[in-house]
Amino acid sequence: MAPAAAELVPPRVSPPERQLGRLGFLATFLRNPLEAIPRAAYEQDAHPGPGRLWITSPAFIRTVLLDERERFQKVAQIRLLGPLLGRGILTSEGAEWKWQRQASAPMFRHPDLVGFVPAFVRAAERLVARWRASGAGVQAIDRDVTRATFEVISATLLPSADATVAPVVEHSMTAFQRWSGWNILYAATGMPRWMPRPGMAASARAIATLRGAVHAMLGERRAAETRPDDLMHRLMSARDPETGRSMDERQLVDNLLTFYLAGHETTARALAWTLYLLARSPEWSARLAEEIARVTGGAPVAAGHIERLVEVQQVLKESMRLYPPVPLMGRQAVVPTALGGHALAQGATVMMPIYAIHRHVKRWRAPDSFDPARFAPESEAKLERYQYMPFGAGPRICIGMAFAMLEATAMLATLLQHARFAPVEGHEPYPVARVTLVPRGGMPLRVRLI
Repeated sequence: MAPAAAELVPPRVSPPERQLGRLGFLATFLRNPLEAIPRAAYEQDAHPGPGRLWITSPAFIRTVLLDERERFQKVAQIRLLGPLLGRGILTSEGAEWKWQRQASAPMFRHPDLVGFVPAFVRAAERLVARWRASGAGVQAIDRDVTRATFEVISATLLPSADATVAPVVEHSMTAFQRWSGWNILYAATGMPRWMPRPGMAASARAIATLRGAVHAMLGERRAAETRPDDLMHRLMSARDPETGRSMDERQLVDNLLTFYLAGHETTARALAWTLYLLARSPEWSARLAEEIARVTGGAPVAAGHIERLVEVQQVLKESMRLYPPVPLMGRQAVVPTALGGHALAQGATVMMPIYAIHRHVKRWRAPDSFDPARFAPESEAKLERYQYMPFGAGPRICIGMAFAMLEATAMLATLLQHARFAPVEGHEPYPVARVTLVPRGGMPLRVRLI
């Protein structure tokens, strides 16, 4: 169904009309993995390609992520992120994953997380203050919200008395992302680890710097006389409920970096794309401003306001539908198997293109249009469980989902209490998949402070 004339259709990827050959696929995947997703993935439940199967059916996704998950493992993702994140909760399998998940889960109970809302609000207020100091105008929104969410993660997860740590970590993460296209390609195609590739040395240096910085912060915390109740303290104190086992130094570094990446980079991407959509949609911007004023009464956003900011969360969810922070997910068949009538050899890749799943023509009305009403409570309740998955799904759904939604809601509402946004003429951000979904050319927006 074609969107109505009044509907906003923001920048999107146009899929290839025909199946790409091996060389064409590799070249396209390297440029932007989203451009390698075939059109059939937006229209069919499953579509085979050389050495891979694209799946978008909620039933097939449930099979891979839940019902037969022992047959499908995160081989390529572990290959890609293992050098950085070791064998932490994101990059381990089986019993090693299970005990780390059980030990970490109590850190992320929603009633405990609301205590971090003041930290989320302070980071957003400091960003507004920087805009005021610079005279507002056009701002690099993607850069600015990334720094703001880094402040959040520094306050709640990776605190350090050394003021030089934050810029070092930020610079190293940027360097790691810069070469991620090659790293993703090598991991996805199973190229030998030793084979040279652009950015290989730079990525290794960035990884060493990141892990070294976190290791130093752990040492700093252990030497401190007092230990605040932040996520670092909770992780250091975590125990496997079955065995009482705690994490050793390597596992602490692995998981602190995992939570940093998930809790900083992905939230920043969600906020940047959301502010762009609001800049393009004055109607929804005004609706959110009215809701925020009504709920808060003009006071700073507080924990008690979050659940009542219903339309703020609808806009965030629709933004993550159109621009999922992690746009691709894959598993590898570890034994010969079949899925949806398609035979899969051992080692074959099952691709779950979240970007396409969220825009599938069979499951979404006007799938490329911005329509937060899809996530009104009565409409959201009708969605199939594996139809919308910005945080993944199944037993390995993102453990920090509640943290991320609290953070994004509090920060977005705070920004909208103080500012309005407008697009920059002549610039349309184009979605590109790296480790996360980045806007090609950045995200400049015009900021008007109120």
